[in-house]
Amino acid sequence: MPTGVGSLGTVKELPPSSRYVARASEPVTDADRTEINTWLNDAFSAGTLDEQTFQHHLDALYAATTLGDLAPVVADLPARATHNVPQNIEQSTAAPGELTPSRPMSGRTMATLVGGGGLVVVLLIIILAILL
Repeated sequence: MPTGVGSLGTVKELPPSSRYVARASEPVTDADRTEINTWLNDAFSAGTLDEQTFQHHLDALYAATTLGDLAPVVADLPARATHNVPQNIEQSTAAPGELTPSRPMSGRTMATLVGGGGLVVVLLIIILAILL
């Protein structure tokens, strides 16, 4: 894992699964540069990076030839979500711990419940008729 002090300051340890560690010798692509440039801009806009650090990271980004060269830049950036929220999960606007109203039952769900309930009643009548 990359550790130590580089021109960008102390490098935090990246996990071994990080592509900047696991594939450190691979060349940097334009897509990599674009992704990290956006990440840097977002961090600078949010106030996470000061202007001097931002400039140093940009210089290092465009001077990098391998993914391993980008490890010091990425290690200083705030974590990002690496997944998307599944579409079937609704985001609530309620405060944490606050209950939200239940969603109305669809007609198809209601028909399934009524039909299933009716089937159970018919089966119970048949079983009782057989047993008696």
